[in-house]
Amino acid sequence: MRTWWSAIDTTHSSYEEMKHRKIVAQGWRNLGDIGTLARFIPDAKGSFVQVIQLLGDAAYRGESWWEMKDRNQTRAPAVMWNLFSVERGDIVVALEGREVRGLCQVEANAADSYRYDQPWQYAQTIGFPVTWHDWDASLGSPPNAPNRGILGIRKLLDESDLVRSAWAKVQENTGSEPDDD
Repeated sequence: MRTWWSAIDTTHSSYEEMKHRKIVAQGWRNLGDIGTLARFIPDAKGSFVQVIQLLGDAAYRGESWWEMKDRNQTRAPAVMWNLFSVERGDIVVALEGREVRGLCQVEANAADSYRYDQPWQYAQTIGFPVTWHDWDASLGSPPNAPNRGILGIRKLLDESDLVRSAWAKVQENTGSEPDDD
């Protein structure tokens, strides 16, 4: 069971939207449906990155923010790679800015649960249906968000035990059995 941060840019979405939609999502909506790229996971990151860059070049042609920043392999391509790397049993912690909002456990591998929800800004989705649980006092102190924040989705390493402990409390509170995958 791995742990992940999932950053939500509130100018395009919100934790409440993710919770309502019952998904984990990221977005560069105009990349389109990238579900067929799932076959690249986990063997060909270089090819995956190149395809995301080319799709973005076509979708965001002339957009300086894409060409100068988001096209970089550490930006949109890395976010999409990480999104597709989430596996059944992994726990995702939602961040709005540096505020921890909630957590969920993904019940299917990203490649198997991927959906493209075109009407939404955060159109690249996985995990449907997930149940988000607000991080409240009953779960203890939340993990410390990185000082510089994060872009998209990336592994949560330093405090993964804290997140697993909080997830165990969620399971106790809901009467569910913990998933040991």
